[in-house]
Order: sequence, then C-alpha cells, then structure tokens
Amino acid sequence: MNFPKTRGSAACAIVATTVCLASTGTTLADLHGDSTQDNKVDIADLLDVVSNFNLTCPAAPKACPTDFDQSDRTDVADLLTVLTNWGSVAEETVDDTPSLPTPPSVVSERMVDPAPVLIDSIYYDSYSRVHSRAQLGEELDQGWRTRGHNATNGVDVLPYCYGGGVDQDADSHYSAEDLEQFEAWLDANIPLEYDGPVVLDMEGDWWSMMDHANQTTMDEIMDFYIQGLEYAESMRPNAKFGYWGLPKKGMTAASYSGPGVDRLLQRSGAIFPDTYESNVGGNDAVRMQAHIEACLEKTQGQIPVYVQMNPRYRDQQLGGWRHFHTNEEMIRDQAQPSLNARWTDAKGDTHRIAGLGLWDAYVYVKHFTPDWYDLDTQDIALLWDEVDEIHHSMYQELKSLVGNEEDVAEPALARSVGPIGNPSKGVASKGSRNVQSGSGIRPAVNASKTTRGRKPKRIARYRN
Repeated sequence: MNFPKTRGSAACAIVATTVCLASTGTTLADLHGDSTQDNKVDIADLLDVVSNFNLTCPAAPKACPTDFDQSDRTDVADLLTVLTNWGSVAEETVDDTPSLPTPPSVVSERMVDPAPVLIDSIYYDSYSRVHSRAQLGEELDQGWRTRGHNATNGVDVLPYCYGGGVDQDADSHYSAEDLEQFEAWLDANIPLEYDGPVVLDMEGDWWSMMDHANQTTMDEIMDFYIQGLEYAESMRPNAKFGYWGLPKKGMTAASYSGPGVDRLLQRSGAIFPDTYESNVGGNDAVRMQAHIEACLEKTQGQIPVYVQMNPRYRDQQLGGWRHFHTNEEMIRDQAQPSLNARWTDAKGDTHRIAGLGLWDAYVYVKHFTPDWYDLDTQDIALLWDEVDEIHHSMYQELKSLVGNEEDVAEPALARSVGPIGNPSKGVASKGSRNVQSGSGIRPAVNASKTTRGRKPKRIARYRN
C-alpha cells in the first residue's frame, strides 16, 4: 500500500480532537480499533489507519487489519472506530468461567414463539452452478457424515439462492435473464407448496454501499432489495424469503447512528442475521446476544429470525477464514447467546429466534490449499473429510443444545425439501450408497479407490 506524505501532520490533527476521550480498560472482546494487535488503541493504530485511508483492501488471503467494519476498504468508519476507542487497553479475561448472559426467568416470560430448530446451512459443492464442481462434490460424497447425521436427526436443509438471489449475476439490475434463471432455480429446488424460509444471498456492490450510505441511498438500496422479494414471493407465495446478513452487526450497535434497514426487515418473510466473529479467545457472548435481541426488536417479533453462525475465524496475519473455532467457543459466543436472546413487546409477549444454522463452504479448502490442482481425488476426499468431521462434531453438540430448548414444536422447514440442487433426493442418501449416521464408516470414493487406510496430510491446519 502507498503511504501518504501527509500522514504525520494529518495524524497530529486528528489526535488533537481526541484529548477529551477518557482512557478506559476493556476486554479483548470489546477492543475495537486495535489494528496493530498490541492490546491497546493508541497512536500506532491511528497512524496505521491514516496510512491506509481510502485504500481498498487487498484480495484474500492478504490481511486488511485496518478494515474494522469489514467493508473491504479503510475509510472514515474505521477512523472513527479508533477515535471512539482511543486510549482503551485490553484486560485479560478468564475463560474458565465465562460471563454468559443470563436468559430471562422462565417464570416471568410469556413465550409466544415455538422452540428454535436447528438447520443445515452448509454450502456443499453439490449446490454449485459450476457443473464440474458440483459433479466432484457428488462423486466424492462431500459432507456425507454431517448430511447423514442431520437427516437422521431431523435437521433440515436451509435453501440458499447464491450469486445475488433474484439478481442472479449480482450486477445491481434485474434483467429478463436474471428472472428466468431465478425461476429455474426455484423449480429445481423449492416445491410450489413450500412454506419455510429461503435465503437470498445478494451482496454485490450494494453490500459495501450500505456502510457509507445516507438515508436517500439506503432507501434506494432497500427499494431494490424489496423488488427482489416481491418477485420471489410471486413465484412461491408461501415461502418466507429474506436476505442473508441483515441487519449487519454494526447496524445494531448502540453507537450506530447511520440509516437503518428496518423497512426492508419488516417487509421480509424471514431474516437471517449472522454471528460471525474473529475475536478468537475473546468472549463475545454479550455482544452477540445484544445483536440478536436487536434483530427481534427491529422485526417486532413478527418476522422469524434464523441466526446464521460461522465455525471459522479470520487469520489476522494471512487473511481469510482459514481456521475453526473450538466447539466450546462457538457455542459460548454464537449459539448460546442466540438461544438466550429475548425481546418482550408492549403486550408483555416474549419473542425468541426461530432457528439456528451453521454456515460454512467447502470451497475454502480449495482456496487455502496451495497445491490443490496437484491433488488426486483421494487426497481431496481426505481434506473434505477433515472438514466434515468438524461439522459433524459441531452439529452433534448443537443438536443436544437446541434439544434442551425444545418443547413440542412443529418443524420450521418443510420436510419435502432435500439438498439444494437436488430436491428429489433426501439428504441421507446418494444414489445406492446408504449413509449410516454415527457409524464412522465412509463409503468408498469408487469401486477401485478408497480413502480408508491413508493418513490425512493437513489436519493440523484447520482446528484451533
């Protein structure tokens, strides 16, 4: 990155405006603005941001530590993050006794929502529009262990329409071709009578614009998103369509003063906020519970909220979502706070989330394996199996956790929907291969080759 010649003078001018900010102690989980990772927010972080001001972040896997709001650009929002937290110093926390938010007393609640359900949000390659990628995922039975466990335990697949949702080429314009492709996706994946949630994954240029929009621009963005919702609903009137990741976590922060997306949220059939976090080792439970409770409030408890968790965290040096949280950290910082989240309306009715899903993508394995194109199918299957084991372990614990929340609740997703891209097949089967949940026996890749008996090469890379 290029360093502006005026960095020093600009930094001094900015520092002069911060003299009235108090220096306070904070935990690692709350220490925003620490781009240098030295556990304090000071002149080094300010110089770091000013040096990269108005520069677009490099492509993955390079890191962009000054992009605190993950907008892929170092800008005024990141500068304000440093100034707001100026003088803060991290204090060590003891994770042996994490400070989890306490759920409201059951006695004082008048719960009106059914118990949350667990859903399968993983992006298996078999869902891809790229034929070769989908074919290899099918051939190697990618994710066989997790899919088998989830099918056996009634964990349904959450349909995701990737690549822009209704705007299939994500060019911020609805063309006739977009609408035809989207309708074809619906016909292949969503039965006419389906009445469960569907995620429209539409980020594109609009996504980063939201971070700097004024109210006029945000209204234009919401109008475009709502147009997509209306077209989707005209094709499947009973389905509950909504957009991934909204509202963003920054939009629910107490300090947020920018334009909101409440009108879009309240117009949606369902919302899918995320709890992704890269503060590995830090306790984010309070922050995440506050985020989900704000989502319940913004929708007034009238729109189902399906929380999307992520088992990975960003590498601070190399960049990219390379590493996995431990099960314990993911449950403490993402799952349990989501399940604990409550919002009580003016009538005294208490609302909670509708469901909880784990999103991950197998394409990360390809991105973070330098010699990927030199691997044979057995090596690829071994790498995929490592990830599948992690997902399987997480879903086992999540199923137990969510099971403790259940009363007698109807499933939120239609049982007729199989894996995306192949709705006629159940997620527990693939051709003639029968997946035995919990058996620990993986079907052979093909009749002549098997992965059994060979040691995985890269296990240490993945798990924290």
